[in-house]
Amino acid sequence: MSVSENPGPTLRTQPGPLAGEARALVRLAIPIMLIALVNMGMSVTDTLMVSAAFGSEALAAVAIGSDFYSILFYLGAGTIGGLAPFYTAAVVKADAAGRARLERTGQAVAALLVAIVVPIVWTAPGWLGRLGLDPELLAEGRGYTRAMALTLVPMLGIMLYRTLLTAAERPRVFLKVTAAMLPLNALGNLIFMMGWGPIPAVGPTGAGISSFVVALATLTALIVIARRTAPLPAAARRAPAIGWHDVWPVLRVGLPIGIAMVTELGVFLAATLYAARLGAADVAAHTLTLRVAGLAYAVPTALLQAAMVRMARAEAASDPALRRSVTQASFALSLGAGAFLFLLISSLAPPLADGFFDMTSAGRAAAGLAAGLLLSLGTVHFIVNPGAVAAGLLRGRKDTRAPMAFTLAGYWIIGVPVGLWLCEVREMGVTGIWIGLFAGMSATTVLMLIRVAGGPSDRHGKS
Repeated sequence: MSVSENPGPTLRTQPGPLAGEARALVRLAIPIMLIALVNMGMSVTDTLMVSAAFGSEALAAVAIGSDFYSILFYLGAGTIGGLAPFYTAAVVKADAAGRARLERTGQAVAALLVAIVVPIVWTAPGWLGRLGLDPELLAEGRGYTRAMALTLVPMLGIMLYRTLLTAAERPRVFLKVTAAMLPLNALGNLIFMMGWGPIPAVGPTGAGISSFVVALATLTALIVIARRTAPLPAAARRAPAIGWHDVWPVLRVGLPIGIAMVTELGVFLAATLYAARLGAADVAAHTLTLRVAGLAYAVPTALLQAAMVRMARAEAASDPALRRSVTQASFALSLGAGAFLFLLISSLAPPLADGFFDMTSAGRAAAGLAAGLLLSLGTVHFIVNPGAVAAGLLRGRKDTRAPMAFTLAGYWIIGVPVGLWLCEVREMGVTGIWIGLFAGMSATTVLMLIRVAGGPSDRHGKS
């Protein structure tokens, strides 16, 4: 049986009423948000430890490998995320055989992705130089980049079991495991970078080795926990082997999600590279704004995934009233989250900008720019959060190709030209770049909202 087929009888799911649905969304979103913050904390830990121990050149060398790894990781993670609405439906319908089949399908998709992306990252130091990157930096970061290539293997496995646990509305289990990764990663960095006992010091490469070891241990723990918290009957695990007819529906839903995630990540990476051409104050203000944006984005990310899972449940139940409750509660929470982030970022913008920079003339200029950008960032969350919720609702309906096109159009066809025009022609510098990014976010949100308002176009994932 294909994963796109109906695995069992239709059931109604709870809660349903608006207040109950809002509580269900919050219970699901909070652990997802905390997981995102822990993952960001691991990245910050690597950056701080490499910079403190080996200096800015080593940090730059590691950053190249880290950014390239991130692009392919998010492509893979988004693709695996296409499993979520199928798995949620199997959970709702108490279809143990379907869950087992979907787990094996996810393993096949992860293995396919590993076979594609690991060689690309592993060989990257040898061919990125042809694109104009500094060969010396690439050579210095070769060990770290190759360690991160291997890290993709357990990390894509982790994303599979994170997807399964989230789709089954058990993200708290994953949060407990993820929280343990942060101190273990820091300890591993120290051991492998500096050496300990029989373990030799390998410098910045040690941060990559630590990531691989911690990810492998995490994947092992997740597999054990997933099997214990949601056990499957032995008969279900002996279901027939999967085939391409099982894998293709997941790829059809998931690959557009992965491309959309890379599209969004790519425009911010491009903005960082472009900002490097501007003055020191512009680069400094951009860096601070980007860091705050990354932390704040944990909220819309959590709302997106929570809305996706709850809408997938409503779709599995074929319940119009439940769909309306999920949609209304999701958008209400998005507006509340937007107000919270606006108040938080707006109140912190001036002291954060003043505290981040020194009081030289260049520092004061950067602080002034950053304060304005942060205020704009807080305001734009009234747009970002509803847009993320709309994307999640569409994913829950297995509608992912049109949202992918909206993201490409919003960021790259509208956002990038607007940002370049304001930066270069209107001479607005980094402020122009961020206005362009905000314009891209706004356009993408409007398109997503129109799509949601139009209703589901296809119950089987075709857009």
